[in-house]
Amino acid sequence: MSATLNQLTQKLNAFLRDDPVLNELIDGKESSPAQLRDALEASLDDWNTTPPPIPFVTYDTHPSKRLLIRGAVIEILESAGILQSRNRLNYNDGGISVSVSDKAQSYASWISAFASRYEQKKLEIKKSINITRGWGQAPSEYYTIHGER
Repeated sequence: MSATLNQLTQKLNAFLRDDPVLNELIDGKESSPAQLRDALEASLDDWNTTPPPIPFVTYDTHPSKRLLIRGAVIEILESAGILQSRNRLNYNDGGISVSVSDKAQSYASWISAFASRYEQKKLEIKKSINITRGWGQAPSEYYTIHGER
């Protein structure tokens, strides 16, 4: 495992605040290191396969590590949301109502909020890179104001 992937995995874990001390309702961590790496890999694949087509990047060459982590957060939330949906159970016993794994709607709300910002930022960066690769730089009317031409 590369040093960059190890660092990104640690940053993703820190962003998610997935720490046994903070996880009061579950024993241990919600996401394993392997699951975090898979989420980072999915985020990188999402970047590389989303138009416009620009050269593929790696963990080391990705233009925004923060965006890569945000993409991985979406992957983790989707996975956890699927688990919550699949394991949802409401039951009553002796006048007491209990809900188990009833957080699917909360996960869906987080996914929606993260995904819209992530997609917008991803496309803005990719378009900017694409323009720069095609023209060398994006022209600006301010370029001629200071007598540069």
